[in-house]
Amino acid sequence: MARFAEFLARLRGGGADDQDQQRLSAILSLNRELAKATDRRQLLVRLVDEAVTLFAAERGFVCVPIAEPPGFAVEVARSFDRESVAHPERKLSSTICKRVLAGQGVFSADAQEGDLTAAQSVADLKLRSVLAIPLTVGDAVLGGLYLDHRFHSKAFREQDLPWLQAFADQAAIVLHLHALLGENRAQKERLQATNHALAATVQAQQERLSARTPVRARGELRHAFATVIGESPALLGVLGVLDSVVDADFPVLLWGESGTGKEVVARALHDGGARKTGPFVGVNLAAIQPTMLESELFGHEKGSFTGADRARLGLFRQAQGGTLFLDEVCEMDLELQARLLRAIEERQVRPVGSDRSESFDVRLVAATNRDPRAAVQQGRLREDLYYRLAVVSLRLPPLRERIGDAPLLARHFLAEIAANQARSAKVLPDTVAQELQRRAFAGNLRELRNLMQRLVALAGDGPLPHELPREEPVALAGHDVPATFELAAIEAWAIQRALRAANGNKAEAARLLGIARRTLYSRLAEQDPDAAS
Repeated sequence: MARFAEFLARLRGGGADDQDQQRLSAILSLNRELAKATDRRQLLVRLVDEAVTLFAAERGFVCVPIAEPPGFAVEVARSFDRESVAHPERKLSSTICKRVLAGQGVFSADAQEGDLTAAQSVADLKLRSVLAIPLTVGDAVLGGLYLDHRFHSKAFREQDLPWLQAFADQAAIVLHLHALLGENRAQKERLQATNHALAATVQAQQERLSARTPVRARGELRHAFATVIGESPALLGVLGVLDSVVDADFPVLLWGESGTGKEVVARALHDGGARKTGPFVGVNLAAIQPTMLESELFGHEKGSFTGADRARLGLFRQAQGGTLFLDEVCEMDLELQARLLRAIEERQVRPVGSDRSESFDVRLVAATNRDPRAAVQQGRLREDLYYRLAVVSLRLPPLRERIGDAPLLARHFLAEIAANQARSAKVLPDTVAQELQRRAFAGNLRELRNLMQRLVALAGDGPLPHELPREEPVALAGHDVPATFELAAIEAWAIQRALRAANGNKAEAARLLGIARRTLYSRLAEQDPDAAS
């Protein structure tokens, strides 16, 4: 280190001679090539040729460790006339090469004297001058840079060692850089292969489910799914898919508009499957601050961050042996999506602040109110995560596509409301049942349930009114109904209408829209960054 410090001081102090300037120029030139390098061998050849010339060596080698005997391979071998050396493993000392790969530098003014004379390879090759140094990155020895001369002793000087170190550092950068590039390429290829295989699995599942015989009545199902109310063809199509996958253990992705009953369907999958004796754990990912979501999902150790006054299992381990329902999965931060993907692949989670991973055994059911394929195209959902979650992808129809189920659902909600109030359920008048089938229900099942609650409140102790309450139209100056069917325009109009109806209260507007508050903030930020504040 002292020698290297003196070397740097000489360069900085202007004490470098012409030879030093040549070597410095060669290293700077190599640096420029490294910045745009794509060919590892070409760079190493250039580096060894420069070292042979500038150190007046006869030959130069780059050797790298391998598992098979003799424990090393020669990646580059060059002569003083800038030609490749044939059969290079026979032309260098295996003893010296192994020392260098063990992390030792070797300098000998005359290899026929001193401790190297005992090496058979040194004697056989009649080596005189040797200068070799390990190529290291951190504590790892990636290879060795080896120069020799068979005909002249004292071809190298001790003053050459710092310069050789500089050349060795360049070679180590080349080896390390291209190893990383190779790993990245291999990882990308593995990821592409995995995604291709998962995409094929998803496609095969969808084709298998599409080819099944349509369900014409609930009596044809093997499972009752009593909590999923309705008998319309659109709903029977959903129940037919559920009936096919309920006993399997692979992930299911539910998607559709807000309020279509995704959590109800997720619970039905759990209650009808083999994991029904285990816990059902659900989480709305959009309702949790991104900074806390990792801890919520994976758990944390006591003291791992401010406020972590006790250890927490995390939802994955809380759902052990059961089902974990991840709602609003498209609203997750992409970085956290990557961690979720890794957890799913490894079937392990690492709690925040912990140095060990914990295994989990859950069935995953995810949900989103977006079209997941569109979300992948828009960069909201990682493609690899989509394929992991959507082994079966199931769209839940909005209420307007199963409007015949509205009276059945209304009676179900009236019974729920009565049970919560410990009272007898009110009878749904036929006139109201008929009127329900003429409504659009933009808020789907959630809107219908709220409407039933309102009717019960209006009825008091008496029977339900014989007609639905009329909604007063909300005048929205500057926000007329859009003249286009583009979803973005309709969404923006609906959000502004809800905000006006809620007098600017975003929490109430989100409730009216049937979406999470965080989702509303996200939509507002997309439309106008200033509106989300």
